Amino acid sequence: MYHMNLKGRVLSEPCSRCREPSVLFQRYSGRHLCATHLAADILIRTKRTIRIQGGLGKKPVLSIIWDGSARYLLLYILGCIVGNRPNMEFVILHINSGCNHQDSPSNQVPLPSGITIREEYLQYEHITEVVTSSGSDRIVQALTLDDEAEQVLSSLLSGDCCSLICSDQTFPVPCLTPLREIPYTELMMVADYWGVPIQEKKGEESDIRKIVTDLTNNHPSLPFSLLNYRDRLCELGKNQI
Repeated sequence: MYHMNLKGRVLSEPCSRCREPSVLFQRYSGRHLCATHLAADILIRTKRTIRIQGGLGKKPVLSIIWDGSARYLLLYILGCIVGNRPNMEFVILHINSGCNHQDSPSNQVPLPSGITIREEYLQYEHITEVVTSSGSDRIVQALTLDDEAEQVLSSLLSGDCCSLICSDQTFPVPCLTPLREIPYTELMMVADYWGVPIQEKKGEESDIRKIVTDLTNNHPSLPFSLLNYRDRLCELGKNQI
């Protein structure tokens, strides 16, 4: 029996978790997942990444850099994770973007009623000042698996290995990347399921992104291998200090 997934492709296998019609074959895991279990899988992996990166911090404020095609989904997922934590505030950082209120998350992402949103429009050099004054002890970015893999491969091909070990970002507090292990295609599918907007990528892909995409078609675990490679280099670099 055939069925349609969220983006219109025909699949024939049931979900590996519940036997309901699947919407995605996760090639790197070998599992077929229905929409419900794909969403649950993304939440579980996102929570694990946050835990590994040090957690959401002790203060009820998170600064979120409003950039990346998955930024609305990141906001929704953070809302799911925070839940009913009292007096929680999300500070949305619009960096070098001007006052583009059409790109505001207000009323576009369903969040728990206890979460308030404050938006700040700033230049990159003022991040430290704004984050410090907001009282947050974490910055969050909407980098996906594809974004991270592209950064690693770009550094390797350009010979800029130092950027694999030492970040050039000078954030005043730890920076979390909860979506770093989630492919963009999977996020697009759960965006429909959760009813959250996702920004379609505009323009042509970079040459590096095309290389990553082509290699991943034959080697589904490649993006994860690139991330593991960088993580291992960072560990070795810290041990040498």
